[in-house]
Amino acid sequence: MELWAAAEVHRPAYPALTSVRRCVEPFLNAAFGASRLSTLECKLRYVPIVMPEGMHSRYPSRSRLIPKERIYDCAPILDYDVFVTGDLEDQLREYLRGIALSAPHLAGLGASPEQIEEFKAILACAAERIIAERPDQTRH
Repeated sequence: MELWAAAEVHRPAYPALTSVRRCVEPFLNAAFGASRLSTLECKLRYVPIVMPEGMHSRYPSRSRLIPKERIYDCAPILDYDVFVTGDLEDQLREYLRGIALSAPHLAGLGASPEQIEEFKAILACAAERIIAERPDQTRH
């Protein structure tokens, strides 16, 4: 399984969202590669939508399964305010919450129940591990 990420984002949220994506994408790809998910040949394309509430009608959630191509396009709406005013931990949790919405759809890409559970477990501890592994963050 491979995670590929981009975003549809309103400019004020862009710096925080980009920072989070740069932490999460390599972390998850490494974690998936070291797990039972490494044998699942599919791509999770994550393109969260991070827009103010008034723009949601123009930028709706549009996740979809493309089984023939072995792709799940995960495009949920994330909480815009978290990326504008929240701290790194809240931003990581919101970003990962969006990815977690993919779990029920992995079966459509051939994932076993065990692989789906491992996917959920990786996401459940990802925020803490990313924060712990970032040497550039001040710890109190």
